[in-house]
Amino acid sequence: MIVRLTEAKGETMKGTLNRTSWRRPEAVLGVVAAIALLVLACGGGGGVAEARAGYIAEMRSFAVQAPAVDEAMETEAAEADVEAAEAEGGMPDEPATVDVLLDILVHNEGSGTLDGITVDLTIADPDGAEKERQLLWIETAGLTKGSQSQVVYELNGVAYTEGDGFHVEVRHPIPMEERGDYREFDAE
Repeated sequence: MIVRLTEAKGETMKGTLNRTSWRRPEAVLGVVAAIALLVLACGGGGGVAEARAGYIAEMRSFAVQAPAVDEAMETEAAEADVEAAEAEGGMPDEPATVDVLLDILVHNEGSGTLDGITVDLTIADPDGAEKERQLLWIETAGLTKGSQSQVVYELNGVAYTEGDGFHVEVRHPIPMEERGDYREFDAE
């Protein structure tokens, strides 16, 4: 920006600014557009990824549902099969499956909001070795910064044995190649 000052007969006169004056609306819009493009190019995944990073999931407790009467008879038969297989020295068939209720607390500590988040669930055996991994969709509409929500999630058909544990987390960052498995990224 060039400003010329000239003195004539003791008075100071200002020259006009060049045509790229910052006071012109076109120049301001051009700068704003350039900054927006730069942010999008460098940020590459802001939006959902950034909002998702503000969420925290915490496993409060879980409850194994007692099988229904018909299922109880099937469970007893399955346990008898396991005992018979072990007595013969063979490997038992797959363990009976149960339904499990998970009590999950979800916090939003970030400034962004999402309609829902995908939570990673890990099921571990009594020794802490991972048995299974699943992705759970949890609705979070209306969960604003600083708020939390308690969610009860029902897992069906879990091969549960006494002493198994459950862990949930909102994993971040999510690599680009895995984002197709996370429902909240569908909008991007």
